[in-house]
Amino acid sequence: MSLFVFGHRNPDTDAICSAIAYADLLRQTGQPDALAACCGAPNKRTEYVLNTAGIAAPKIIMDVRPEVEDICRKETITASFGDAFFEAYRRMQEWDLRAIPVVDTDHRVVGVLSVLDLMELLFRDEGDPIKSRTVTTNLKKITNALGGSFQHEVDTERSDELLVMVGAMSSDGFTARMQQFDKDRILVVCGDRPTIQLPAIEQGVRGLVITGGFDLSPGLVELAKARGVSVLLSPFDTVNTTTRIRSSQFIDPAVDRQVVTLPAKMRVSEARVIVERSKQPVFPVVGDDGLLAGISFKSDVINPPRPRL
Repeated sequence: MSLFVFGHRNPDTDAICSAIAYADLLRQTGQPDALAACCGAPNKRTEYVLNTAGIAAPKIIMDVRPEVEDICRKETITASFGDAFFEAYRRMQEWDLRAIPVVDTDHRVVGVLSVLDLMELLFRDEGDPIKSRTVTTNLKKITNALGGSFQHEVDTERSDELLVMVGAMSSDGFTARMQQFDKDRILVVCGDRPTIQLPAIEQGVRGLVITGGFDLSPGLVELAKARGVSVLLSPFDTVNTTTRIRSSQFIDPAVDRQVVTLPAKMRVSEARVIVERSKQPVFPVVGDDGLLAGISFKSDVINPPRPRL
């Protein structure tokens, strides 16, 4: 919050010039946020002095009660629909935030994403063996989550509801298992196992993930190209690969769209009433243009810093 330097209530030339000079001194001696202010518009004489000196008039502040924009955190991060779990989670870790606003392409607030809601993506539908292995994402997000690469790629940015199947059984058993599902939804994960790789490619699955840092053989790559099967390479073992695939799913289902925002110009005393009644973990602050201007946590609003005068 800025440190405002005033003269007296009815500012004349002496009061305004002294406020400007003292604020400048403070900025040069350890108070970089010191700003000159006045309680009313300068008179004609003062305007003449300021114009002659080439100095801007101080900010007019008629009420020193803090507004939300005075206490909010203006530097923050955001998420957007279509972001992957691992992308949003890494940002939140880097900034040590437990919740962040979700914005559209115009930077307008459309929701809030919390760590707790984000974790629900990994553990939802645990009682359903099919839904618990289904991830809504695209192959490019999966490759990014794996830190891997493509050996062959087909339509990698298309969003899909993918059923992750680990090739950990006999070739015949796995083939029969694959035939129970829509081949365009199947993402097969296996290591260096040609007996699993071949039937998966012949089936025409959506993608084949080779784990353990292995490559697909040249002959099977050619077959994958003929069948339109994307081939992804993972440096991790099968267990870690499947975990990272789950972290590639879109955050959209975890976003709370019933979001409470705070106008930047709202008095902190008014905002306190709103946040005390809400369980929302973070409150996006929006400017007069409707765009995100910052964020405030409940503690920021309930226990704001005192105005500095």
